[in-house]
Amino acid sequence: MNTRIPRRQILGMAALVGASALDDAWSGTDAAAARTSVAMTQPGLKGRTTMPKQPLTVGDVTLHVGSTGGSDFIGGETQMSYMPLDPDDTLILFADLQTGIIELTATNDLARLRRAVAALAKLASLFIIPAIVTTAPAEGGPRVTPEIAASLGELPTHTRTTTDAFTHAPTRDAIVQTGRKTLLIAGVATEIIVQHSALSGAAGGFHVQVVVDACGGLSPRTEDAALRRLTQAGVVITSVASIAGQLAGDFTQPQGGKALGILYEFLSG
Repeated sequence: MNTRIPRRQILGMAALVGASALDDAWSGTDAAAARTSVAMTQPGLKGRTTMPKQPLTVGDVTLHVGSTGGSDFIGGETQMSYMPLDPDDTLILFADLQTGIIELTATNDLARLRRAVAALAKLASLFIIPAIVTTAPAEGGPRVTPEIAASLGELPTHTRTTTDAFTHAPTRDAIVQTGRKTLLIAGVATEIIVQHSALSGAAGGFHVQVVVDACGGLSPRTEDAALRRLTQAGVVITSVASIAGQLAGDFTQPQGGKALGILYEFLSG
């Protein structure tokens, strides 16, 4: 039996689990690990299903909290599944965030972009998430934006001669050797290194998420085209707020509270 509750209460529940994370899941693909999942259903196609627990319905939208492992079609409805980020299966790729390239951002204020990168690096340090730094060649050697080292120390720099992290063997090997399957990407430009690496990663079986506020595009028009292409390929478009909210989990616990502190610092400028 469906339990009907006011829409404002559903929105409140969504806020607790990360409303922006629910939005992310609409554009993404299935995650490999089976974790607690949230599924939304609407009238649609028929097919198979798992057994959700206590569906909550407002109008023709039903929110299920259960243990599905992926997207399914259920009798007369299409189902979307969502699983929060698992820090033990996640890694971050910082791509071309270097002097001479990061300043090319035309779609994200440079100061805000730097703060987003700093927040990601702090979250990586807090949750022990491995980070890979890849750069383009530069005269005198690439100078990586200092916000990364401020939280993670000086990381190895993989300097590519390609516009795709996965077509440069040392960078690809560094990613694969982590053993992680959820890949978060931050970088400039969205249309080049971010897009190409995300497409290759998704094609190679990674659950790829592009952290849009930690990226910068060359123009609004071309970045929009890149993000649309990524969404069509099953890549999740996400944000620092969504990532921090998912990783925080129970923010009454010390680690969760610190994650929300990082988010607050980022949003406060």
